[in-house]
Amino acid sequence: MGDVVTTAPLRVMLREDWERHYRSWGRPGLHAIVVYRVGRWARTQPQPVRLLGTLLHRVLNVALIRNVYGTEVSVDAVIGRRVLIGHHQAVQIPAYCVIGDETVIRHNVTIGFGASDRNPDDVPHLGRHVKVGAGSVLMGRITIGDEAKIGPNCVVQSNVPARAVVFAPPARVMKPQPDQTSSAES
Repeated sequence: MGDVVTTAPLRVMLREDWERHYRSWGRPGLHAIVVYRVGRWARTQPQPVRLLGTLLHRVLNVALIRNVYGTEVSVDAVIGRRVLIGHHQAVQIPAYCVIGDETVIRHNVTIGFGASDRNPDDVPHLGRHVKVGAGSVLMGRITIGDEAKIGPNCVVQSNVPARAVVFAPPARVMKPQPDQTSSAES
């Protein structure tokens, strides 16, 4: 699994993120990534820039990203370059999680701790070029290999090798129940 490199200048990463989000500043997924990047960047700056950047991050993260978009991206996560949050609603990315370059995350995705003690090792690490389908849940100390694809509505609690495809069980059609209203009227 490739290392996540986030040492590029902020302006370079923001331009890459903008291009990855279809060159549209109107995409809420891009807003979440930009606010995350500003928060990470602020930590490396001298005072008073650090203070102002941290304040900007906290206000935008609570007022817009979390409360309006329903997305939570911890500034303590490590997010690679050109990550696409394709559909922003209900995306959860916790502290210490690692997400590789060029990863795609769809809506209603939870990446979470495997235990309540919030041990930094108890979160998923996603490789490069991973695609995570809508409604998926990735939990615990697991590794998702490079170029893996996680289908919609999967619950993943074990390692996924590179280039693997994971699917949830398909929907089943159950035998229809007899209509109770017609027998009650007789």
